[in-house]
Amino acid sequence: MKRILLLISAISTFAASALAQEGVAANEVLGFLRFERSAARAGVAGAGAASQIGGSAFAAFGNPVAAGRGAGKIEAGASYGIWAPDINSSTNIAAGASIRLAEGFALSAGYFSGMFAELDLGDTSYAPKDIVLAAGLALALGESFSLGASLNYAKEQLLEDYSYSGVAADVLLSFSGKSLGVTAGVRSLGGKVSDSSLPASAMAAASWSLSAGSVAVSAVADADYYFSGNWSAAAGIEATTADLVHIRAGYRLSSERAVLPSHLSLGAGLSLGPCTLDIAYLLASETLGGSFVAGLSARF
Repeated sequence: MKRILLLISAISTFAASALAQEGVAANEVLGFLRFERSAARAGVAGAGAASQIGGSAFAAFGNPVAAGRGAGKIEAGASYGIWAPDINSSTNIAAGASIRLAEGFALSAGYFSGMFAELDLGDTSYAPKDIVLAAGLALALGESFSLGASLNYAKEQLLEDYSYSGVAADVLLSFSGKSLGVTAGVRSLGGKVSDSSLPASAMAAASWSLSAGSVAVSAVADADYYFSGNWSAAAGIEATTADLVHIRAGYRLSSERAVLPSHLSLGAGLSLGPCTLDIAYLLASETLGGSFVAGLSARF
């Protein structure tokens, strides 16, 4: 009986802090499926699904069509972040890669792990964990259109002997023109998990890019309508000089209980040869203020 009471208490404590951290509606679980893995896209508040910002290393996490973009055949990346340090801090690590196997066909894969601070259970303690395994593919439909699909297996380990998991699917259609990009589809579709819903949404994104000499500018905007009734929209801009230095800024506006709360983001990147180092810092948010993400990617 004591063990059961401790379990209930721990789950209640963790759930309350997690909901405060993510601003998630009570009927949605596994909200970390929507966390941004790419430091570059975190710098534009998570926007950029219709652009080449952030490349394709993390394409399997909710943006599978990105695996078919870019000049390199293979792209790999890793990121490290501290999420919501003032609420219920989690340490996030992600790795991903994409490969173009043939004309118009690409595969992607990724791994994510999030670790929270330890819960005090009286005679023991335990640090809750989040895990995501992701796989995706992209298929070109002519010169301008591409279709992408991915599956993400997500598991939340609340205690050593208590966890729940689910599988979420993403299906996106993308148009890429000379300056304009448009993407639309659905994200995080799946069945019920512990009598609750996944953070599924219909999404649309657009990007516009232009260049003058050695300077290139991309403006991006993304919007999600969650089937729970929540919504979120983000817009950002990236300026690049001589394919070397990248400066980014973005803002996300969300409904009160959306998975990703409203916040401002600032970011920067440095490209040296095939490698790019990116950083992003989140602020102007009671829940996400002080969060940061750093990442390294390479194209071959």
